[in-house]
Amino acid sequence: MTMVIAILGILLAIGVIILLALLERWRVEAATNQLVADLRLAHTHASNELTDWRVVVLLGQKEEDDEPDYYLVKLKTPYPPAPSVIAPGTPPKPRYFPGNVQVTNVITPAGSLTDSHGAAYWAAPWGTPPTPVPDTKTQEFNSSGTVSFLVSPSGSVCVTVDTNPQNRIVSRSATSQVRVEYDSDCNTAN
Repeated sequence: MTMVIAILGILLAIGVIILLALLERWRVEAATNQLVADLRLAHTHASNELTDWRVVVLLGQKEEDDEPDYYLVKLKTPYPPAPSVIAPGTPPKPRYFPGNVQVTNVITPAGSLTDSHGAAYWAAPWGTPPTPVPDTKTQEFNSSGTVSFLVSPSGSVCVTVDTNPQNRIVSRSATSQVRVEYDSDCNTAN
């Protein structure tokens, strides 16, 4: 009888470990789908409303910080000069991920391409950039249907829970394409 209980205990422990790993994977996939949907939503709004929209991703934010993981920002005019002006009456929309899911930067051969060093161009949803400026990735969806990035010609970010599992979201400025690479290694260049 004790042998049966011991075997059942071992099987139960293995099952709990597998279930916890699956829950993390499901959280990362839900957050990935949420960010991709909002990127596509910003693109649609920009084309339909003939004004620019930005998605400002705050890299490395965690749910327990009570800070949003990213913002959807409607700009006042298409192709605004820096610093950008947020459209009046449409406050930036903060977005949160479930659990301890966060967005991290993809490591590139030249290092990390964030726009934190360009504070004048940083579309801070709350107005003036804080000091120090947090690491961000900003994608601007233009009314012409194109996408621009404030630092690089394309953008990649990873949605992850402590680097495992991790999904890479890749956006291309030339085609306005947003694609997801599931179970991708975010420590290598795209």
